[in-house]
Amino acid sequence: MSIDNVVLWYEKNVNYKLTKAFLNFLIKTGIVKEDVNLELLNLFLLEIYGNEFVKENNKFKIKKNRIPVIDNFKDEKIIEKKIEENKKEQPKSNIKNIPISITKIDNNKKPKTKFKIENLGGKRLKLVKM
Repeated sequence: MSIDNVVLWYEKNVNYKLTKAFLNFLIKTGIVKEDVNLELLNLFLLEIYGNEFVKENNKFKIKKNRIPVIDNFKDEKIIEKKIEENKKEQPKSNIKNIPISITKIDNNKKPKTKFKIENLGGKRLKLVKM
């Protein structure tokens, strides 16, 4: 089944909407193939009780732990529009270069505590604070 058909099927039959970006991610990671097997995808995404998929309001219910993963992959068109809007909304700042003082950190200092290694017999060693 094509990606577009899977997205349409999920819109009609499932209580949560899938995106093309999420399906492309599944294809890239190798979870599903480019010709999407709907039964395999449903086993991966939909909640199962016994041998049947769970229905809520006559629509299949998606697993709760899959929702945050799906939310991370919005459609590319929506993302591109938001990026363009953010570029337009950002005001130009009048901040000039401000000098920052940097302090030098001396890494050559020796630690104040001293340790020694004791042999406990065999291949066992112990680090002892002096």
